[in-house]
Amino acid sequence: MQDPSTDVRHRAFEEAYLRYAPRLQRIAMRRYSIGATDAEALVQDVFTTYFQHAANVESPERYLIGAICNASKNYLRRRTASRALFCGEEPRAATPDEGPLDEIERKRLLAQMLARVGKGCRDLLYRFYVNGEGTEALAADLRLARGSVKVKLFKCRQRALEAYRAIMRRS
Repeated sequence: MQDPSTDVRHRAFEEAYLRYAPRLQRIAMRRYSIGATDAEALVQDVFTTYFQHAANVESPERYLIGAICNASKNYLRRRTASRALFCGEEPRAATPDEGPLDEIERKRLLAQMLARVGKGCRDLLYRFYVNGEGTEALAADLRLARGSVKVKLFKCRQRALEAYRAIMRRS
């Protein structure tokens, strides 16, 4: 059985998500000219970080707005860097020598996490992050409201975070 204080925290996160997520997505799209799907993914990442640090956050609104601005700037930097990667005639190496080993380790950890979140969450996260399906497409396919899909994504990320923490405690 789940601790009642955990249930209260989860409801508080859901309320914060439903209240601020649309605004954060608009900021990313309008202020930083980021496409809707990528802006939505940034919002999801911001809330994942917020979930990890919420106990230390005094003003959720200011924290979340600052976080989406930082995430948007980082996104634009990464996008610009990846476009510049092959700017000359000679392609440059995309990763240093240790990159392939780090990538294998990340994939192994991701596989362990996804094995723990359950099939429903695993499928939803895969469709959203790997296939790039937006919440509108997922909502239509799953016959849910778009907001419900966003809440499901949020809860699945919470599960993935809990799985990650359990794996890290074990190792």
